[in-house]
Formats: sequence, C-alpha cells, structure tokens
Amino acid sequence: MSADKKSLSLSEVEWQVILDSLSNTIFNEELTDDARKNAKEIFVKLQKELPRK
Repeated sequence: MSADKKSLSLSEVEWQVILDSLSNTIFNEELTDDARKNAKEIFVKLQKELPRK
C-alpha cells in the first residue's frame, strides 16, 4: 500500500461508520462467503490498528 493511502486521516465518527458497515456486511447472509470473510478480515485489522481510548 502506498504511503499516502496509509496516512488517510479519518475522524473517530468516520471510522465508526466504516466499522459498523463492515460489521453489517459480515452478517449479511445474501453475500458470498468470500465477501463476508474479506469484510471480517478488514474489520479485525482496523480494530487492531485504531487507537484505543
């Protein structure tokens, strides 16, 4: 991933929207298993990388 994409700065509210959307995707039974798996992997990765309060 390029450096400029890694430095993307979003507000806490924006990150929460992303996490909520990924969470909804993970549990959407209409999507393929691969799509749900990819969403879950991104969700877990973002949760680990986001700073904790």
